[in-house]
Amino acid sequence: MNDYNDYLFLLEPSDVVKKQVEHCKLKASEYIGTYPGVKGTAHLSICMLERQKPHIINSFIESIKNKINSMPPVTLQVNGFEYFVHGEDRMTIYAAIKPTFKSDNWFALLRKQLNTKKLITPHITVTKHITTDDFYKLWRELRLVPYKESFTVDKLTILVKETFKPNAKYDIYERLYFKNELKY
Repeated sequence: MNDYNDYLFLLEPSDVVKKQVEHCKLKASEYIGTYPGVKGTAHLSICMLERQKPHIINSFIESIKNKINSMPPVTLQVNGFEYFVHGEDRMTIYAAIKPTFKSDNWFALLRKQLNTKKLITPHITVTKHITTDDFYKLWRELRLVPYKESFTVDKLTILVKETFKPNAKYDIYERLYFKNELKY
């Protein structure tokens, strides 16, 4: 029996955005070879709860369900590519989400509803923790790509995998919808 699970809370972009990011990942692998996450599905990570007992997470999900349902769906705009720096020798390239007054407030409310202190930089990862040499091979190509695409997020997806199982893959655990409706 599984005693502990890891849970990943994420937002799913539209199929069009997923396909475009998949294309970018495959093109990146042509320049730098295969890398971790090249086959991963495009998403916006919100938070991760690691080493959780299933009954604890079930209680947590029950406590946030109405809060999430009370939030409206949100339209986000992909606006080109940017990158994160990880120390001196690693970089992450991502499709940037354009910050707006509405989206900033929406993400602040989501953080509050999930009771997470972690700041969220909304983004969709293309390459994660690649070497700086690989980054510079890719960046000279990607930085010039004028990628703009809007999509609407209507649900929070929760994935699960066994904590102590080597090579465990995430499966969908539950989806909570942003319905813009209040329940008492």
